Amino acid sequence: MIDLEKLRADYAALEAEFGKEGALIITGIRAEHLENALNSENDHAVKLYNFLQNRITAYNSYSSEQCLILRNLENFIIESGSAGKAAKKMGISSSVVSDIRNYKYRGVVSKMFADIASYLSLNQEKKETKIYKGTDYVPTSVSEYIYQVIRGVHLAGDCEIITGDTGVGKTRTISKYASDYPENTIVVTPSYANTSVIGIMKLIAAQLGISDLNRLNDLNDAVLNRLHDGMLIIVDEAQHLKFPAIDHLRCLSDIFTDKGETMGICFVGNPSFMRHFDEKKLPVTGQVFNRANLRPYIKSLDIKLEDIQLLFPKLVDDNRIAETKFLYAVAQTNGEGVRRAMNFYKTAYNMDGGDVTLERLAELAQTGTFRIPNIGSLIKRLREEAVA
Repeated sequence: MIDLEKLRADYAALEAEFGKEGALIITGIRAEHLENALNSENDHAVKLYNFLQNRITAYNSYSSEQCLILRNLENFIIESGSAGKAAKKMGISSSVVSDIRNYKYRGVVSKMFADIASYLSLNQEKKETKIYKGTDYVPTSVSEYIYQVIRGVHLAGDCEIITGDTGVGKTRTISKYASDYPENTIVVTPSYANTSVIGIMKLIAAQLGISDLNRLNDLNDAVLNRLHDGMLIIVDEAQHLKFPAIDHLRCLSDIFTDKGETMGICFVGNPSFMRHFDEKKLPVTGQVFNRANLRPYIKSLDIKLEDIQLLFPKLVDDNRIAETKFLYAVAQTNGEGVRRAMNFYKTAYNMDGGDVTLERLAELAQTGTFRIPNIGSLIKRLREEAVA
């Protein structure tokens, strides 16, 4: 027998403290089961009653400091949407979180409370501090050009090579394209462990839901059975591939062309990808090279000032001309690019609570390894322009 009157009173107290939705999340009971649990003795009522009694025991038994941590944990559970989601964010098992809340934890209680408190404190500090969270895809002149090249490859079923300096926005553009056309776009990113034909085919197979195949013939047949007309395979960081893997993917595209269908293959990487196609190797590698129509090479110098203004609109809104020009100089430097400009902005933003100044950017540039020639002269000129 459970005391339904006490159950209703304890649950009402929980609702008064955390609100209706919060109380549901704290207890883990579903809204459609609540009325039944509060008004009749059943499995839902027993579970809810036991939880509430264990919770009361916990708050009566822990120290005042631990009770405060427990209350903060419950608020974090509500914020996260469930105890399971909260546990995952903290890197603690759901069972441990449950045991701590129910006064049943058999480990070192003080250490577990300290770990939870440390995470919750950091989480609260992150919420209270202005942290640069980056931007979504921004249609800069460079990213839009890359996007349109990829789109053309997809529509025509071509085989194309796109190379670009480090940090010009290739990967972010690929991600944007794949999110726009998820049903028929496959993106794979080989590392040094996936440079061979089998390696790249395993990556493609995994994207198609194929696993546990190790022989190339089996992999090839399985992949071809899943691929269909109108698909596109984008290989990011393609410079890692060995040429036989590149040529094999070209052959996949040819198979569809021979059937009167399309299968686009787009190799995207840094300029070192083109080492496969030097004059000595071209008689062997020409089958791939000749199929690539444009073979565009995107340089850091292709980045425009207007692109930087799009990427950092807060600088434009605050009329931070010198800071914008500094980041433009960073982005245009080979080996630095937009990615490094964004890192400079992010670091300055986070250090100064959202305020990005030329002085902070200059400090970061002069204390790090930086490739901009005559960086000191650039900063001096921008300072002079700022006060003119």
